[in-house]
Amino acid sequence: MKNKFSVKFIVLVGFLLISLLISFFAPERTDQIKVISAYPATVCPAIGNNVSSIAGVASAKIGRRLIDGTSKKLNPGRSNQIPLTKSSILVAGNSDTALTFANNKWKAVVSCSVSNGQQWFIGGSGAVTSKSLLFIVNSGFSDSNVTVEVFTPNGPIEERNFLISQNSTKRISVDTLAPGEEEIAIAVNTKSGRVSSFLFDERKKGLKSLGADFVSAIAAPSKQVRLVSIPGLVGGLNSNNNSISHNLRLFVPGKIDANIEVTINSNDGKFVPEGLSEVKISSQKVLSIPLRNSPSNQPFSLSIDSDQPVLASLLSNFTFGRSNEITWTTASDPIKSWSANLTGSRPILIFDGDKIDVLIKASGINGRKIEKKISGKDFVSWQSPVGLNKLQIFAKNEGISGGVIFLPLTGNIGISTIPMNNGANLETVSEPISDASVITRR
Repeated sequence: MKNKFSVKFIVLVGFLLISLLISFFAPERTDQIKVISAYPATVCPAIGNNVSSIAGVASAKIGRRLIDGTSKKLNPGRSNQIPLTKSSILVAGNSDTALTFANNKWKAVVSCSVSNGQQWFIGGSGAVTSKSLLFIVNSGFSDSNVTVEVFTPNGPIEERNFLISQNSTKRISVDTLAPGEEEIAIAVNTKSGRVSSFLFDERKKGLKSLGADFVSAIAAPSKQVRLVSIPGLVGGLNSNNNSISHNLRLFVPGKIDANIEVTINSNDGKFVPEGLSEVKISSQKVLSIPLRNSPSNQPFSLSIDSDQPVLASLLSNFTFGRSNEITWTTASDPIKSWSANLTGSRPILIFDGDKIDVLIKASGINGRKIEKKISGKDFVSWQSPVGLNKLQIFAKNEGISGGVIFLPLTGNIGISTIPMNNGANLETVSEPISDASVITRR
């Protein structure tokens, strides 16, 4: 009897130990969720109209497909520079920001992107000289519903609704949205589907080109806005035959008027321009302010502090002898890291922040690797000694914003700028882990 009791006791103890081990190592109910992180695919716009343009991506192996109504599969290519003709392209998600470069008698550069549901464009024109186009790109495989709101110095215009066919691009002339309006702000709101929007601002007087540039989209208004990469007449461009002027465009999307202060930051220091220490902006009415007494022979940045969320951009008008060009500078987000393929461009990099500490890594077109540490207070600029392909930026402090100025190439007058904003941010999705304990039989 004693032996039988001992065997039963040992079996019972063993069973309890096994049960304890199973309960210890088995995942808790709250741990039975797997989090997957990935970058969403982004859209690179094609202007068409026989305009020469390319998309620069980080690697030839990155998948891409045309947004042309028929193509459905992402395929790797043979080059990290993709010619763009009539159709926009979809680029597989990755940590680098793809860029579209367009050249004619002007230069226009924009980050390929994906919408978060709403995109703001504080720029463009519907006036007589405007040839501006709003591109609404539906990269999904179902139709999308979109509303477009337009605001002028007199307030909002009645919103328009558009149905965008699956896997296609709709081109809308801005002068049909706001006929005769020189200064506008546009909001593109996605009601359904996967949509990205781009605003291309081209100006002409008869057959004479007055310049062109993309107006980069802004995701949301903010109480502090930084317009970082504002160009100047640098190097050989600084001559008596050339001139530059700037106009600041402001918009308050909310219902309450805003009060702002504007500060200019440059290599010469920081100051508040006369008349811009206390500016009142009426809500939902576009305001344009000529920016006088700003540096003309060097790049600079603007810091805008507001008591209400505000949207802003800056239009630069250039005269090069008898030729003209325009450039839009839009808001830069704080960065941790940013990378892109500049396709051989020789840029000026601009950084704005209270305590700037940045590491630059790049590959030159001459095959050499470049590594440069940049530090300073309020404003720092750095011009690459050679054309760059891959560029990586690492910000070591918080509150640093960056921008890129693309200067003219030989035989061209075009200038363009982009903010160092990521075309897509890392997205996370939760998936359940299989759990046999939830399976029951009847």
